[in-house]
Amino acid sequence: MRFGCPYVEKKWRKSPLKTLRRQALKSSQSTSRKLNLLIDTSFLLPAMGIEVENEVLEAIKYFHLANVHFMEVSVLEAMWKILKIIPREKLNLVYRGLSAIKETYTLVSAPPNAYIKAYEMFHRGHRDYVDNLLYATAHEEKMFFLTNDQDFIDFLTSTGYPTESVLTPSKLQKLLRQAT
Repeated sequence: MRFGCPYVEKKWRKSPLKTLRRQALKSSQSTSRKLNLLIDTSFLLPAMGIEVENEVLEAIKYFHLANVHFMEVSVLEAMWKILKIIPREKLNLVYRGLSAIKETYTLVSAPPNAYIKAYEMFHRGHRDYVDNLLYATAHEEKMFFLTNDQDFIDFLTSTGYPTESVLTPSKLQKLLRQAT
C-alpha cells in the first residue's frame, strides 16, 4: 500500500506477469538470481518412467533456469504410482530416475507450520494432503509452487488462499522466458 491509501495501491499496481517476475527474483536466495521453485509430484514422474501430460514435459525443459526443489513426500507419492504400473523388470529405470532427481534437485523439508496449514486445508475441503503440504511448504519457505492441478488451484482461489506464488506450466514458461 502506498502512502497508507488503499485506493492508491491499485493505481500503481504493475501487470501480474511483471509482478511475478519481480517476486521470482526477490524470492530467490541464490546468488545466481534464479527463482526458487517447489515442484508437484507430476514433475518427478517422467524421470522414473511414468508418462505425463505434454505441458509437464514442456515445463521441465525450463527447469535449468530455476532452483528446483522437491519433497520426500512427492517421491513417496510417486512410488505408490510406480507400484501399480511399473513392472519389476523396469525398476532399474526407476532407480536411475530417483538418483537423477536427488542429484539434480534440492530436497526441502516442510517446516512444522506447513503441516498444520496442510491439515487445515484438508478440513476446508481439499482431500489431497500431499498437495496441501507442498503448497503450504512453498508458501512458508517463500518459494513458487509449480502444479498442473487446476482443481487444486480452484480450491485455493475459492477458499481465499494466496495464489500469487502458484504457477502452472504455462505461467512458469512465460515467467522464465521473460527473466532471461
